[in-house]
Amino acid sequence: RGGFMNKRTLRYKLEYTGKTFNTNSCDSCTIVNFENSSNVTVEFKDYPCKVKTTLTALRSGKLLNPMYPTCSGVGYLGVGKHVASDKKVYWLWYGMLQRVYDPPNIRLSRMYKDVEVCEEWKCFQNFAAWCYGQKFFNSKDDNGRKYHLDKDLLSSEGKVYSPNTCCFVPHEINSLVQKNHSKSENSLVGMSYKKLYNSFEASIKIFGKKVNLGSYKKPEDAFEAYKMAKEQHIKVVAEKWRGKIEDEVYDLLINYQIKNKDS
Repeated sequence: RGGFMNKRTLRYKLEYTGKTFNTNSCDSCTIVNFENSSNVTVEFKDYPCKVKTTLTALRSGKLLNPMYPTCSGVGYLGVGKHVASDKKVYWLWYGMLQRVYDPPNIRLSRMYKDVEVCEEWKCFQNFAAWCYGQKFFNSKDDNGRKYHLDKDLLSSEGKVYSPNTCCFVPHEINSLVQKNHSKSENSLVGMSYKKLYNSFEASIKIFGKKVNLGSYKKPEDAFEAYKMAKEQHIKVVAEKWRGKIEDEVYDLLINYQIKNKDS
């Protein structure tokens, strides 16, 4: 029986090596090595890579090219140990790409205008490897909420998701310092115009509660009042989370300066 199996394997090897198969979801592939029906190596051409698979998967057309962009037209799984079934990192990656390249609503479309994901992170393998190398990837705040992937703190513009511009921070810090890309260059944050009094009211939210900072005749004065109060509040929040965030993030918060585009 063993001899029969070897002969059949040899026959399959001669028959299938070099044969091209179509797939249901992307480009075709060609068998470049046939060990047995359960160990077949194929090569994709349009999105180049080699993949090990089975003869059954090839015949059914269900084989997926891991280099083919299946997420928002740009993201692909890549070749490596990280798998899409690892939901805690896959959905983080998927959501990031969707917000940037396929926003589900107008609000996100405006918020993420001109934002991009670096080429390295369009490959799921690279993004997952970076996540698992971060100290606070799986951390949660006091309310059990997972830390957020933040792109604003480590970057002056907050327009790129990349290993050099992102970090994991608790929700409180993520919502504390954000870049508001929908604002015009000349607009000032932290105030509202009161037509009845022809004045500008400055206010700030501190731990979820609105605090009035006074009324001013000039918008610049209202902004300065907001800026001082917000920077002081950021320092308080930084101290609260000291030791539970990266040292670099703590240092940035302590020295953070509010700009017109910040919220």
